[in-house]
Amino acid sequence: MQAVASAFDRIQPWRRLGGWLLIAVSVVACLALTGAEPGKLLDREGLRNAGDILAGLLQPDTSADFLARVWTLAVESLLIGILGTVLAALIGTALASLAIRVPDLPEPPRRLPVALQELADGLRWATRLILGLLRAIPEIVWAYVLVHILGLGPGAAVLAIALTSGGSIGKLYAELAEAVDPRPVRALRATGASRPAILLFGVLPQVRRQWIAYALYRLECNIRNGTILGVVGAGGLGSEIALSIRYFQYDKLATTLLAVLVFVLLLEMVSQRLRQRSTRWTLGLAGLGAGLACHRLDIPWVELLSPSGLSLFSFEGGWPERDFVTTVLAQTGDTLMMAWAATVWSALVALLLAPMIAAPLMTGSYLSDPPRRTGLSWGISQALRWAATGLMQVTRAMPELTLALVCVVWVGGGPLAGILAIAVHNTGVLGRLFGDVMEEVEPGPPAALQAQGAGALGTFVFAVWPQIAARLAAFTLYRFECNVRASVMVGFVGAGGIGDALNTAISLFHARDLTLLLLAMLTVVSLVDAIGDRLRARLLRGQAHQDSSLLFIQSP
Repeated sequence: MQAVASAFDRIQPWRRLGGWLLIAVSVVACLALTGAEPGKLLDREGLRNAGDILAGLLQPDTSADFLARVWTLAVESLLIGILGTVLAALIGTALASLAIRVPDLPEPPRRLPVALQELADGLRWATRLILGLLRAIPEIVWAYVLVHILGLGPGAAVLAIALTSGGSIGKLYAELAEAVDPRPVRALRATGASRPAILLFGVLPQVRRQWIAYALYRLECNIRNGTILGVVGAGGLGSEIALSIRYFQYDKLATTLLAVLVFVLLLEMVSQRLRQRSTRWTLGLAGLGAGLACHRLDIPWVELLSPSGLSLFSFEGGWPERDFVTTVLAQTGDTLMMAWAATVWSALVALLLAPMIAAPLMTGSYLSDPPRRTGLSWGISQALRWAATGLMQVTRAMPELTLALVCVVWVGGGPLAGILAIAVHNTGVLGRLFGDVMEEVEPGPPAALQAQGAGALGTFVFAVWPQIAARLAAFTLYRFECNVRASVMVGFVGAGGIGDALNTAISLFHARDLTLLLLAMLTVVSLVDAIGDRLRARLLRGQAHQDSSLLFIQSP
């Protein structure tokens, strides 16, 4: 047995090396199969385009008239995000209340009839299916469809955000509610309390702060999304961004992008403050913002009853031709490969940046009383930390669609522009997530190694990396799921993938083509989500086992 264990230990490093090589080969294959040519970044035309963009971005338009216009559009984007998030929270909460499985008593005094139990299970399944469908369709697809129903303006953006975010919020709310301590719920069940009473008095008190924290996070995302949906005529700063790029007015683009950046940074500060205060503050401000948005935004709600939107979806005329079906399958594959290539590249860059913002890694010590750096060493470490933090903040604040517009001008249309845009934004997101994971490392094992004289690299490899590897992989898989949707979005501005075909089908009212494209997109996104959920659960179970195996390091 000892010989078998020794042989297994020797195999493990080769398995890990094989995994890294497989990932590298997959990225190269994705670039080749999608036709993305990284050489365009540095060829003569690409460098000239990059120079033109950079020259304009360094000279933002600060004229009074344009600043006033940017301010007006920024306020509109803020109101779009607030109202969309409030509607999303209402939709998500309502659907989550139907999707939650309430814990039962071990030996209930009475059971529901079989028919009613099957009906309840069917309703729960149908609700979860609706939540999955809502979150599977990116906001820009909803916005494009809703523009044809409501017309140009902020109404399409508000409802697009409400539908997609409502699916995400409802799914997470239901999962959080099902993970609560079951004892209060069973105590209420024992008294004969109804389902609404159990949810209100047994579940809600345990998840209230988590629900509000996630709603605030979605608010940050939705206000950022509200700045880009104007690209398809749905109001907000996105309309100005699209016009600036279309007419090569990079000075105006610089001003608008700075407004987006400042907007997102201020919003994150406000969100952090609200998380520390009573929930009444959050609910009160949300109600006030939603009321102001309803008053200021001109949304023709009655047009939602128009049947014009349904006319966009049908298979009238028969099943599409084989050539079109083949094209849809190829574009779906391009979307997946774009998302994968962008995810891997951004994860590698984030893995380099994240240690710079993690305090224990920057000080180089997990000891309770670490040696203090002074002079040049301290200055360099602080400069690196601020530079990494700033870079991740800027890239995280820039929406993928905005970056895609810029990249299309830089390297031309196609998958390369989409991969670049998604990778840049995802670097900031993953860098922040990776940094948080590295901050939360159990300090015992690395401190024990350092106390025995281990260096910074040895401590990281043998005591830090085993604790964080599975969680970093889980976050990377989660971002891949998000990036599949982002790959659809960037296609609307010519950055490759199935989004380009969706844009064409909606613009030309090709109902049959649009229906097939949406079915393909929903199928792929749902499969990716399901597979990702299983892989993340398996990774995190393995992490728990790995954490327990590290305890021996702390022994004297």
